[in-house]
This record gives sequence, structure tokens and C-alpha cells, in this order.
Amino acid sequence: MNKAYIVAFVVISIALGFTMWSFSSSLTPYVDVKTARKMNTPVQIRGVILRDSAHPIVRDSKRNALRFWIKDPNKEEIEIVYYGAKPDAFDTAPGTAAHGYVRKEDGREVFVSDSLVVQCPSKYNDSKSIYKQSASAGK
Repeated sequence: MNKAYIVAFVVISIALGFTMWSFSSSLTPYVDVKTARKMNTPVQIRGVILRDSAHPIVRDSKRNALRFWIKDPNKEEIEIVYYGAKPDAFDTAPGTAAHGYVRKEDGREVFVSDSLVVQCPSKYNDSKSIYKQSASAGK
């Protein structure tokens, strides 16, 4: 085999390996609320948005944050504090996925989110959705 081919193969392999390593280190895993409470690194959690009098949805203008509660598939609840503009479909979305970390705020645990993706109710109507399973589990 020609030395040029071997050198090219080695260089391409190293570049591909470095690219995959860089990409994998930037991924944030999805975890449940219980696991998120134990981790000190950013994670993603998803769950059903709770919309009742015990779990109000509040726009905190003092801190420029949206505050609401979710329930994950294991029935664990946590308050989300999202710093950013409220997503357009938030008011009708059954569930959400939030990126961030758990921290103490005013003596209680909250999930501080810097990124929020809401579930579109018209797109995801399958019976295996974690949002539907979680919502029906609470009834």
C-alpha cells in the first residue's frame, strides 16, 4: 500500500475521532427529576406542565423569569425557573423539556433552565408519549 494512503487514513481517523469526542462531550443527557437533584452538571428533564391552583404559572418580572411546575413520568414534581422569553405555544403545551440544573433558591430546590422546548399538542398524539403516561398517572 502507498505511504500517502496510510498517512491520509491516519489523519482522517484522528480528525474523525476528535470530532466525535468533541460532539459527545457537548451532549446533555435526559434524566428524571430525582437524578437531576443528584447531579452537579447541566441535564435535561421533561415532564407534564402542571396547571392547577397548587402549581401556578407565574411570570416573575423582578427576576425576568417564567416559573412553573412539571411532573416527570415517575410522578416527581419540581418547579422550573426559566430565564428567557415564554415560548409561543407554552399556554397550550401539555409538556416541556428543560435544559439546566437543580439549585437551592429561597430554601427550596428549583430547576434553573436556560433553554425550554415545549411539546406541540397537535404533533405528538401517540399513546406512548411520556407526557400522556405521566398525565394519566396523576389522575
